[in-house]
Amino acid sequence: MSIQISHETEVRLTDEARRQGISVDALLERLVSERPATAQPGVSTPELPIWRLGTVGDLHRRDIYDDAR
Repeated sequence: MSIQISHETEVRLTDEARRQGISVDALLERLVSERPATAQPGVSTPELPIWRLGTVGDLHRRDIYDDAR
């Protein structure tokens, strides 16, 4: 298998592998295996809170913004 990466990325990978005393293949394998199991490619974590379905009631500024007192 081969992939196209920039020269800068190749240098960074090589330097990091050398610093850790392992091959580039081993470094890449470690990076892939350490990735969180719940991470899915192309799916980002929502920045807004998730509201459960049901009655919410009256909303106050503190319910919406983090800067409320």
